[in-house]
Amino acid sequence: MTIAKRFRWEAAHRLPWHEGPCRNLHGHSYRMTVELTGEPDERGMLLDFQDLKRILKPLVEAWDHAVLVAADDAELLALLAQTDWKRAVLPADTTSENLSAYVAAHLCTEGQAVLQARRVHTVRVRIEETETCYAEVVQAVPPPEAPTPARKARAIVSAVS
Repeated sequence: MTIAKRFRWEAAHRLPWHEGPCRNLHGHSYRMTVELTGEPDERGMLLDFQDLKRILKPLVEAWDHAVLVAADDAELLALLAQTDWKRAVLPADTTSENLSAYVAAHLCTEGQAVLQARRVHTVRVRIEETETCYAEVVQAVPPPEAPTPARKARAIVSAVS
């Protein structure tokens, strides 16, 4: 069985290495769909949507109306240091591909116990940054005996308000 929940946020970012207009600071109305696949319980429920929201809410709130910036973007970090703008510093470039992978890893790490208890075995994260473009990643939930996935930088929660 597969269930899905959608999330939305507004954010700015840039890709400093990009040869086109994306090298400039610009914004998106991000839309994210998170799908969980697994075995439903005896009542037919895979996972309560509120559990999924609780796991992802801190991340979405940290990114909403923030500047998403890669930890190695020294130029933008220097600019942001002169402001009180909300920002979320991420361990990699802020491409939709990397954001999708980051969310999947976050979900499998922060929600590992819940996902395992509810017999969820696969996470799919799709992030749309425009009406016509998206990136998607599929990640297996580690089995209970497996170590948790390596955590990526926790800087997402260190957003400056």
